Amino acid sequence: MKLIMYGTAIPHHKNYDGIQRMCKSCSIEFEFTHDVNRIYNSNYDILILNDKFIDPYSIPSNIKVIYGPQFFVFPSGPVAGPLKQDLVGRCVFNVLSTWIQHTYIEMAESMIMPIVQFPFAVDTDRFKPDLTSKTLDCVVYIKRRSKQLVDYTLNLLNEKKISYKAFTYGSYNEHDYLNTLRTAKFMLTLDAHESQGFALEEAMSCDIPLLVVDAMSMHDEMGDGYTSTYKHLHPKKLISTSVPYWSDECGLKIIEQIEISSAIDTMMDKYNTFTPRQFIVKTLSNEVCMRRILDYLNVTNYRGTN
Repeated sequence: MKLIMYGTAIPHHKNYDGIQRMCKSCSIEFEFTHDVNRIYNSNYDILILNDKFIDPYSIPSNIKVIYGPQFFVFPSGPVAGPLKQDLVGRCVFNVLSTWIQHTYIEMAESMIMPIVQFPFAVDTDRFKPDLTSKTLDCVVYIKRRSKQLVDYTLNLLNEKKISYKAFTYGSYNEHDYLNTLRTAKFMLTLDAHESQGFALEEAMSCDIPLLVVDAMSMHDEMGDGYTSTYKHLHPKKLISTSVPYWSDECGLKIIEQIEISSAIDTMMDKYNTFTPRQFIVKTLSNEVCMRRILDYLNVTNYRGTN
C-alpha cells in the first residue's frame, strides 16, 4: 500500500514526522513530493494534498484524497460550496479537530466534500515519562495570550512560592522543553486556540498533567499581548479551545482568570492523580491515528503492528 503527500513546501515538521511514523506503524509506503506530476500516478492508494487545491476529478479515481489540514484560516475558494455527493467516500478535507469544523461551518455554510478530523500522531516514544525526580513545581507554556493574563498568572506563582520555568511559543529549544517537562509536577498553559496543540500533547505524553486556562474564542489570541488577532477581522465569536484533544484524566481546564489561584492549589495537591499519557496513547499514538484514516476511507489492504 502506498501513500503520497504533495506540497509546494515541506509541511509543518510535526505533521510531516507524524505521518511518516503513522505510515510505518501500518506498513504503508510513504512518499513526499514537490513534483505535481507524481500525483497523477494511479499506483497510489492515498494522496494528501498538503497546501494546494487540485481538482479531484483530475486525479485517478482509485486514489483516496485528503486535502489539508490547512490552506487558509477560513474556508474559501473552490473547496467552499454545495456538497458533491460523488466526492463522498473518496475525498475529505482535514481540519485536525472538531472546533475548527464548527468554525468552518459558521464561516461557509458547506464544503464540496466532507470535513473530517484526522490529527497527526504524537511521538510517544520520544515524549515519555522517566524516573527524573520532580524538582520543579510547574512548567508555564505561553502562546499569544494577553500580557495582562500572563503577568497576573506569573505573579500568582511567585506569591505562592511555586517554582516554575516559562516557555514561550516560537522561542524555546525543544530538547530543553522535553528535559524540563520530565522534572515538573504539572504544566500551566496560557495558550490561544490550537488546531491540534502538539506542545501540550507532548507534555501529556510525558504524563505531565495540564492546568489549562482555556481560550474559548479565537478572539483570545493576542500576538502582541494587547490586541486580538481576529476580532477586528471577524466580529463573530469564533468558538475555539486551547486543547482540542482532552479528557478529565489529563488535568484541569478552567476559563476565568479568577479561577487560576484555586486551580493552582488543586494541581499542587493532586497532580499525581491524573493519567494524561494514557489518554494520548489511546487517542493520538501512531497506529491509532493511521487506522482512523484508513477506516474512514475504507482502505483495507494494510497491515498493522498487532
